[in-house]
Parts: sequence; structure tokens; C-alpha cells
Amino acid sequence: MSTQVLPLETRTDLRRSVLTHLRRSGRIPGVVYGKGREPVPVSVEEARLLKMQTGHETALVDIELPGQGRLPAVIQEIQRDPVTRKILHVDFHVVMLDEPVDVEVPVQVQGIEEVDKRGLVAQVLLRHLRIRCLPTEIPEHLRVDVSRAEEGEVVRAADVELPNGAHLLEEADEVVVNISAAGAGAGAGEALPEEPKEPEMVHDTEGKGRTE
Repeated sequence: MSTQVLPLETRTDLRRSVLTHLRRSGRIPGVVYGKGREPVPVSVEEARLLKMQTGHETALVDIELPGQGRLPAVIQEIQRDPVTRKILHVDFHVVMLDEPVDVEVPVQVQGIEEVDKRGLVAQVLLRHLRIRCLPTEIPEHLRVDVSRAEEGEVVRAADVELPNGAHLLEEADEVVVNISAAGAGAGAGEALPEEPKEPEMVHDTEGKGRTE
């Protein structure tokens, strides 16, 4: 089980004014749910959540829920302010360690500089891939190496290497990266930086009815 532990507090007053005060006091509102569980409004200390995010954001974590002890969970969704990018709300999905979960994992394109040196452009058309895997096997990102790609080559979803036991949920022929000559296909995509963007978890049927 994960060594990352996030103590949570339950919430009973769901008024927006209370949520605003909660955030100003350094806590983030959220909800805990899972298979066969009623959603429970909670809050988590912002500093602890941010510290956990310095590593693998979608890694398995332990949450401490009052009256229920430690529970294994993954972050199903993080809502952010579109301007400040501050976290506004977080969903915790309680999971069974031996049952697969559906997640969205960012694509990390490597070899961009080599492509640029040859006068080509790596157009990224799909920045995340949906996969199904065990909670303990959720990858931080999925690597795509285009360093030796030539003009006209494409990387499709089925070409991306997945962790052992993981299953692709995207269409196999979905184009992830397209290699074209500089100036060709403008607007079709853009080069992705070497560093991946933050992963986000995909809602499943257990996430319906989330309460803010």
C-alpha cells in the first residue's frame, strides 16, 4: 500500500460561503466515493495535497477518513481555477487493490529536438491516453520517442507501450503524434514540451453524483 497518507476531515455544511472560507483557511473541499459507498464530502489540507503532487499525482495514496481509518484511493479529478490554477476541489476514489481502474495518463513525447534539427515538426494530436490497469500500476506518463521519426510518420495509440497488464481504452488507430515538414498542416496540432502535463483521472460509473 502507498506510503503517502492524506488525513481528511468530513464536511457537513455544504454552503458556498463555507467553501470559500474553507479554501481561505488552507483546506481544499473534496469528496470520497467508491464502489458500494455513499459519497462523503471531505476537506484536505492544501499544503499536504500539494506536497503529494510533487511526485506522481495519480499514484495510489492512503486517505485517512474519520471513523474508517486508512483507505487506498486514487485522485479521480482535480478542479482548478482557470486563471490562477489553484486547486478548487478534489475527488478521491476508494479502490480495491486487485481491481482495475480506468485512468487518463499524459503522453510524454521525447526526441522533439532531434525532429526540429531535421526541419520537421512533431504535431501532438492526443495529449492523454485512457487505459485500464490496477491501481498499483498507474504510470506517471506514457513515453513516445519520435527522435528517429521521418516526415509522414504517425504514432497511433496502439503503438504506445503500456505497462504490463494495462489495456488501451482509446481506438487503436487514433493518431497521437504526426511528423510533418515545418509549415505543413498548421493548426493540426503543436509540439508537446518534453515535460508531461499533470495527469487527470477519468470518471467511472462510481463517480456519478459527486457532491461539492
